[in-house]
Amino acid sequence: MGPLLSQSDVKLDIKKQLLIFIWYMANCETHRQIGNRFNIADSTSHKVVLNCLNNMKELSGKFIRWPRGQEAIITVQKFNCLRPNAFPGVLGAVDGCHISILAPWEKRTVMEKLDRNMFYNRKQVPSVLLQGIVDSDLKFIDVFSGWPGSSHDARVFRRSLIGQKLLSNDLSILPENCHILGDGAYPLSENVMIPYRDNGNLTLAHKHFNRCLSSSRVVVEQAFGKLYCRFRKLKHMDVYHKSLCGLIITAACCLHNICIDMQDDFDADPYTPELDSEENSLAASRLGARKRDELCNMLSLNVD
Repeated sequence: MGPLLSQSDVKLDIKKQLLIFIWYMANCETHRQIGNRFNIADSTSHKVVLNCLNNMKELSGKFIRWPRGQEAIITVQKFNCLRPNAFPGVLGAVDGCHISILAPWEKRTVMEKLDRNMFYNRKQVPSVLLQGIVDSDLKFIDVFSGWPGSSHDARVFRRSLIGQKLLSNDLSILPENCHILGDGAYPLSENVMIPYRDNGNLTLAHKHFNRCLSSSRVVVEQAFGKLYCRFRKLKHMDVYHKSLCGLIITAACCLHNICIDMQDDFDADPYTPELDSEENSLAASRLGARKRDELCNMLSLNVD
């Protein structure tokens, strides 16, 4: 980010600008508090953070990358080594999490008008959604963020670029016979495996399938837990312009991946997701259902 920051009109040392930005992401402090801490004006703190967020967005493709070719094969192999009874053919795990925000309101005539009700989730808390796909190393390989909290996970997935490619069976996205894992809120397809819905009539094979899937999919909840603990700004994003929410979330995911690459790790409780209503009954494709049944039969052969 150094060359990009050097082009800005902020007359501060680049290292200090980066420290201000990281402090902003790692804490729930206002620009006034940050200004007092770093001995700068409030407006300077705001400008530094905004410049860093925009620059991080430009560089996000370097830190959040979808694995392809040999890298994708290695990712699948790592998933196979995660558990004794690992779910086969997994490239990543997808889930969504709600990030608390200020309720939208109009500030004089500067801010755009937004429908407040769109941002209230099922718990009546204003939030935006982060959809993340995570590999076996807990790194984000795709991020789609900023949608209002009232949106369903399945709808956000269908609107995301990666979701559209996966649901259209784009062969360039996944290696042969591979897929990503989701919970019951996501649509079942050849490229997206979800658990069997428990109506009280599941067979032992179906239950074993669900356990294997859940055991491998837990990596995304672990990644969300570490993301929340590292970057406390995500505990509550007190920003007025909702266009900044997606920038902050994307920057946090980039910094998270950098920490993983630098082996800067720590223990954190997994994120507990919202319980979304299941919408997969009508969305399940025949080919996806057939592939799930084949995987279920294969996994049942490994039951002791």
